[in-house]
Amino acid sequence: MTNPTKLFPLIVTNKLDETRAYYLEQLGCELVMEAPGYVQFRFGDDKAGPELAFMQPTDAPVFGGPLPEFGGGGLIVSIPTETADGKYAALKKKKVELASEPADKPWGWRSFAARDPNGLILDFFHVLDQAAVADATS
Repeated sequence: MTNPTKLFPLIVTNKLDETRAYYLEQLGCELVMEAPGYVQFRFGDDKAGPELAFMQPTDAPVFGGPLPEFGGGGLIVSIPTETADGKYAALKKKKVELASEPADKPWGWRSFAARDPNGLILDFFHVLDQAAVADATS
């Protein structure tokens, strides 16, 4: 196994079973690793795709003992997708609870949000044509 070169957030939660079901069954993520008290998921088919990991608070002795559980606020994880509209339609069809509809953002993204069982906001986005964004904001 090679050393990863990408960032992947680790969310501390007591809702590991719900989280596992949400990411596998509702979002269709790939299970990268599972161990007692820990799960890690990948978005998309690319091995270099973004990943999220989740750990139970009591399974964190290497971090100095039990950690506080994520409170569900103040964190947004942006996840690239082929098209925000296509991903939105696919998740809506699966009856995933969505927090917003696709919209163009002033920083050049089109995105929408979903909220996982832990309260984590997932911002699914694709980059808009940068020339069109510049024209619209001038």
